This record gives sequence, structure tokens and C-alpha cells, in this order.
Amino acid sequence: MRNIYKCTICGALTEDVMHCGVQTRLILDGGLRSKLGRLMTYLLRHNPGAIGLAMDHEGWVSIDELVDAVRTRWNPKAYSWLTKEHVIAIALLDPKGRFEMRNGMIRARYGHNKSLNVNIKYEIDDAVKTLYHGTTKEALTRIMREGIKPMNRKYVHLVLNPEEAYEVAIRHGNDAVILRISADCLRKNGQQVLIATDRIRLTNYVPPQCIESVINPRS
Repeated sequence: MRNIYKCTICGALTEDVMHCGVQTRLILDGGLRSKLGRLMTYLLRHNPGAIGLAMDHEGWVSIDELVDAVRTRWNPKAYSWLTKEHVIAIALLDPKGRFEMRNGMIRARYGHNKSLNVNIKYEIDDAVKTLYHGTTKEALTRIMREGIKPMNRKYVHLVLNPEEAYEVAIRHGNDAVILRISADCLRKNGQQVLIATDRIRLTNYVPPQCIESVINPRS
């Protein structure tokens, strides 16, 4: 991932080495940014209890508590440098929009484990027509028979273009395939399409009949 810098004039957090006509100050290199982002995702989506975070029913935790808990309970030697500014920078500049902040609190916008019982009220998307889901050939037979289920997460995650679906699929193996899904079919089958971010849509379940086609990205 790209480095994160801070403007020495206006204080803006940015990925640019120049801002306000002057050179910016490095606050987080790409490697640490990626590592911290993955940790925040894990804690806010799956296991806040790993460091004793108090999460409310909408998924919010205190940024100050998150910083203190990571510094003192997760790995004190590895994260002794961590500050509130680093967490805010990760959240503000995350390319996938995974995080949301409000009044000193932070949460993951989507992807929560069912066991957390997080209930976020999402806006409904009544306009989108086509959605995509990345998976593997190994899982394809089961999916075409049973549909796409959220498994251990609260929702099935869908995206707006096949390129992003492919990026998701290759994390699970080299035999990636992309499923083209009819959003109107989802609605006709009683499934709402919810807006998690400008790139991510959520639904409870994708029936097999709503999978319009299977795209092999290597063909």
C-alpha cells in the first residue's frame, strides 16, 4: 500500500509527498499501513474481545480505547509507536472504505462476524442491476446448487465490477472465477440489496437462479 503523509502546513493526512506547496511528513509507511489496517479489520469485524474492546450493538468502539488496547494488550513491542492519528489516517484513507468514524468512535462498515450481533442500518439500493462475486472453481459446484451464503459473516458481499470481484477471489486461490448476479432477481426473491460503501453491496443470500453467468478471468 502507499505511504501516508501529513501536511506540515494544513495538517491534512494524504498519500501525496507534496501538499500546500511543501513536502509532507511521513507518518506511516506502506508496510505498516497494510499491517495495521489488517489488524483493525480483524478487531472491528471479528474479535474486539481479543483486546477487551467494548463494542456497542452498531459496531462502534472508542478510538482512544482501540489505540490504548492495541498498544498495551495486542503486542506492546510491535505497536509502541501507535497513536490516535495513525488509526484516523488508516480509516480516512482506506481505499475500500472499510472504516467509519464519528464523535471519537470507529467501526467497520461491513464484514462483521455473526457472533458479534452487530446491527447496522444500511441504505437500500433499488437501482443497481448487476453485481459480481468472486469465488473459486472448487466452491462453484456447491454455490450453483445451494446459492451464495454469508457463512460466518452477517451478509454476502457483492461488488459493482468484475475486476474487484477477481481481486477478492484470488485471495482464496489461483482458480478464481467471477459470478455475475442479477440484482433484480435478488429483489424478486425477497433479498434486499444494501449499500455498505460506494463499492460494496450486501445481501442476506444469493439464490442459485440469480447467478446469471460464470466468468473465467483466464479465458
